[in-house]
Amino acid sequence: MRRTSLAFGVAAAVLLAASDESSAQRGGRGGGGGGARGGAVGGGGGARVGGGAVAGTYSGAGAGTRSGGTVVGPAGGTRSAGTGSGSYTTQRGGTIDYAGAARGGTTPGGVSAGRGVGAAQVTTAGGREVNKVGTAGGIAGPGGNAVGGRTGVTTGSGPGGSFGSAYHGGVAIGPQGAAAAGGRVGTATGPGGTVAGGTRGAAAVGPYGAAAGRTTVARGTGGTYYASRTNLAGTGGVVRSNFGYYSAFTPNWYARYPGAWVAAGWTAARIWSAPAWGAVSSYCSYPAEPIYYDYGETVVYTGDQVVFNGEQEYPAADYYQGAAQFAQAGRDAKVEPNADDFQPLGVFAMVGEGETKSTNLFQLAVSKAGVIRGNYYNALTDKTDPVYGSVDQKTQRAAWTVGDTKSPVYEAGIANLTRDETTMLVHYAADNSKQFTLVRIEQPPGEAPAADKK
Repeated sequence: MRRTSLAFGVAAAVLLAASDESSAQRGGRGGGGGGARGGAVGGGGGARVGGGAVAGTYSGAGAGTRSGGTVVGPAGGTRSAGTGSGSYTTQRGGTIDYAGAARGGTTPGGVSAGRGVGAAQVTTAGGREVNKVGTAGGIAGPGGNAVGGRTGVTTGSGPGGSFGSAYHGGVAIGPQGAAAAGGRVGTATGPGGTVAGGTRGAAAVGPYGAAAGRTTVARGTGGTYYASRTNLAGTGGVVRSNFGYYSAFTPNWYARYPGAWVAAGWTAARIWSAPAWGAVSSYCSYPAEPIYYDYGETVVYTGDQVVFNGEQEYPAADYYQGAAQFAQAGRDAKVEPNADDFQPLGVFAMVGEGETKSTNLFQLAVSKAGVIRGNYYNALTDKTDPVYGSVDQKTQRAAWTVGDTKSPVYEAGIANLTRDETTMLVHYAADNSKQFTLVRIEQPPGEAPAADKK
């Protein structure tokens, strides 16, 4: 098994672009910075500190100061720190005052890290004043991996009034070239691909695929893609607003489908309930610390390999086989559907990327032994089938199938099934897996509608 390392942070040169005079007239692009290999970028005016000379990025007269140095350890690692400040006058009569501080270092193994903070004040010739404060940090590994982000706040005032804004974003580059950028702005280029971000969204391009949009994603050939928590929450809100099948999994519904699975004595309120992880882990005797399966983030398909947590690699066929075995073990388990033997997990709507309405519903429950039971309901065809599956005690990975078929195999982390929204995988075959989203649906207050909304 080949191991890869994913470093957290990002090189400051990626995150803090140099400013020009025209942007100074619009308020400047000052902000803090952090860097790697003993240097860092800091200060809104482009000062380089921690071993580099101060060099303003604006034309015009100015002066600056710096302090700092580098220490080399006995094993060859380095550590640097420094501060810088200065003032510039642009050709158009504006002034820029900046200050920044940063520290960084390199381990003997070649891992570089840095962090910094900076601030800038820009006063234009017309009397407009803009202040910007920001931080950034990053780590880069010897294999070309880098991840990180920056955060900052901008305020200003002028003859036309005052304003304020904030930004938060970052990029990540992995050894296979898959990359992601988030926040308002951010660009990065690595040996395997390029990420470019805009003011409202981002785009990602790598050797295994590409994606673009308002919320940043990164793709692989195996069907996984990065979906931020913000993106998932947005999907959940839209799907819930379009949901119209609250009469499912109620006493009247079960009367229509006598073959559907149901635990004895359960009410509709219990079936549709949303348990917290603490309740599920305690009921099933799982560790209090959950293991989350966030497909496209902690579980990523890259070609015919699956990378888990950026470190462990498995052949995609073996990963699929594991899911199939867990599902089959649940199918073979002999359990009685008594209320005391199962913990409800709730009702979920399954949607594909970009979908805003779902007619594919899962009602799920788990036993103390980790056996999964429930129902799949296709509201479009008005057909239901029982669910069979199980949870692997060690990995907390859940997998299940529907009806009498052994394919497709659905999977998600059992802890993920306590979230309001979560990614999931559907394995159609050993070489064909696709990412979907599960959105938790809860019944509105009061009794369920007498009939489905169509």
